[in-house]
Amino acid sequence: MWSNFSIALVTLLLVLVAVFLWAVAVFASGDSIPLSSVNMHLAVRNLFFCIAAFILLCITAQLPIRRPIIVKLMVGFGLLFLGAWQELLNTLVHSDWLLVRWLEIVGLPGGVLAASLGLFELGKAYRLNRLLLGSYRKIEHSLATVDQLTQLYNRRYFFATCPDLMLSTQHHGETAALITLRIANLQETNRNLGYQAGDAVLTQVARLLLRHTRSHDIAARLSGRRFAMFLPNTRPKDAEEIVQRLLMHVEHIGIRNDAGDEIVQRIDIEYVVCCAETGETFEELLQRARQNLLMLEH
Repeated sequence: MWSNFSIALVTLLLVLVAVFLWAVAVFASGDSIPLSSVNMHLAVRNLFFCIAAFILLCITAQLPIRRPIIVKLMVGFGLLFLGAWQELLNTLVHSDWLLVRWLEIVGLPGGVLAASLGLFELGKAYRLNRLLLGSYRKIEHSLATVDQLTQLYNRRYFFATCPDLMLSTQHHGETAALITLRIANLQETNRNLGYQAGDAVLTQVARLLLRHTRSHDIAARLSGRRFAMFLPNTRPKDAEEIVQRLLMHVEHIGIRNDAGDEIVQRIDIEYVVCCAETGETFEELLQRARQNLLMLEH
């Protein structure tokens, strides 16, 4: 099985052999124009066009693009090369061959048409690839930063973003609050109603967290049943009000168990609100919140 490089190389060699044999045939059958009568300016121009068309043909042969597009481009630039080559021969020899006249008529216009069609399709493919690449990057970013079940930020993004956000908040003399929450009866829900019901609880709690956050707040799922909300420029009273509104909506929610039955489930939320102290780092704030939340278990 030949590689694409081998096919391209053989194609280019065949083109060169063909135009060489064509030139020999034209010179053998036609009348050479005396050197003194040759339009050198026109000959140099046609030679330049030949070289340019052949370079485009060589570049096209190496492009890693779909075969239908590369065929159109190869045909287009090949006809341009042949047409320019024939124009160069016309400045050096006079021939009455019908095939020569046909090549003069078809070569350049046909090459321009085929190359234009190939370039148009290449542009469409490029735009499509850009759209697909953008979609892949969005998906990659989502997988790297977002918890796929709850659509909240994941633990990695939370710990990568919040320290800098807290430093910026402290630099501007503003206060920041950290709310950590835990669904106390999630394991009981999984055990009694099934994991599908537990996932529904996590999803609905996450949806409520998103509903009660501002655009610059960071809401994340830190572990199986533990969530956190980092709230820049937020006073302790405001953070407490956010939690109370959340608890009011999440106390009873409708979910489906593994059997598909819809039931109303009570959700027990344990939470801690901690506000950043002067000179405190984000790691210290998070450790203080974690210890306070652990104390609620005892």
